[in-house]
Amino acid sequence: MRKRTTKRPRRPRAATAIAAVIVGLPAALAGCATGSSASGGTSNGPCASPGVTADSITIGLIYPDSGAVSAGFRDARSGVDARVGLQNASGGVNGRKLVIEWRDDRSEPAGFANAAHDLVDRQNVFGLIAVSIGLPPSADWLQKTGVPVTGIATSADWSQHPNLFHFGSIFNEGAAVDTFGKYVRSQNGTRALVLFDPTSSTSKDLAGQFTPSLQSQGIQVVSTYPYTENISSPAQVVERLRATGADTLVGAAQIDSFIDIYAAARQAGLKLNVALSSAGYSPSLLRTHGSAIAGMSVMVDYVPFEQPAPAMQTYQKAMADYAPELADPDDEIALGSYVATDEMIQGLKLAGTCPTRPAFIRNLRQVHDFTGGGLFAPTDLSQPAAPPPCFDFLKVNPAGTAFTVVPGNRPDGFWCGETLEAPPTKG
Repeated sequence: MRKRTTKRPRRPRAATAIAAVIVGLPAALAGCATGSSASGGTSNGPCASPGVTADSITIGLIYPDSGAVSAGFRDARSGVDARVGLQNASGGVNGRKLVIEWRDDRSEPAGFANAAHDLVDRQNVFGLIAVSIGLPPSADWLQKTGVPVTGIATSADWSQHPNLFHFGSIFNEGAAVDTFGKYVRSQNGTRALVLFDPTSSTSKDLAGQFTPSLQSQGIQVVSTYPYTENISSPAQVVERLRATGADTLVGAAQIDSFIDIYAAARQAGLKLNVALSSAGYSPSLLRTHGSAIAGMSVMVDYVPFEQPAPAMQTYQKAMADYAPELADPDDEIALGSYVATDEMIQGLKLAGTCPTRPAFIRNLRQVHDFTGGGLFAPTDLSQPAAPPPCFDFLKVNPAGTAFTVVPGNRPDGFWCGETLEAPPTKG
């Protein structure tokens, strides 16, 4: 039996409650899931870098294990453990085992700052893996200190600092891609109503990306409709759909709101050629709603869990071997954390036999085809502020019992598009 790299009690699987944050774990990481540039037999000399000894490299992990958003993030640790376990089983990185020191940020920016200072200043870790909403106030300090950080983008800050590495961010402002429009057009959408939550800046920004994407493919956006859960009425949206003659509903809102509107539209006899939600890829929705959501489309930016791709099989086996406490590894946060760890490992490999923080940052930023070992479509890490161009689209089958993958425009199944020019600023 293999030894775990971190210790913790077993716990039940936590619910993933932040689909809006992961609405696009967009394309990522250069393939590094299986190979290592050195084996466990490598002999290492002295190395003065923080966290690096002759036989180990210590990395910090910060995530909310308690507090307001902890239920949505706890599976992060399982994803990290699985990727580290897989790497250590093949000899580590250049003969050094990876060791994880984790801290709970209590779902608070102050908690994140305390955890980061402890790990960097006192525990002397080489770098950080951050799966947290609490990073932004600490971003400037982490950049000044030169600490490399990999993780899931939860704000625009992740694209504004050279030492922060994500694998695609829906929070990037400005440019859009034509991918969404290409999918809707392929499904015979011609007139679209775009739904957004006016209380969420993320929702508003995403709606702002959907609109030019649809228009780029000749799809008329007949309405951009604000909808607040528990305040707005599905009947009002249905009436708007009817009045505008929309045959397409595109949602950047809460998934429960989207489903309520979709169900109401079907009950009212409206025929929608396309109903695309930015979130909602969850078996629990199938169990709860069944045939009521038949025909609904959702988008993800990774290989779907149902797809028997080698990269997904590697991930699922690693989760079973090194994170067995997670009964169901088909979880977006676990997958994202696994890939964030893969990104850290790739940076360490590129930093050389005596890795330094500057070499890590410099060399990883030059990777142009990051895929997370095939779990994501290639993304250029030298362009962190660019919009993610590639997604997978899935549609609920007629019985409402499963998601089916809609084949994309690339051999690997992804739908990929081009970046659209931002409209000129009005003077």
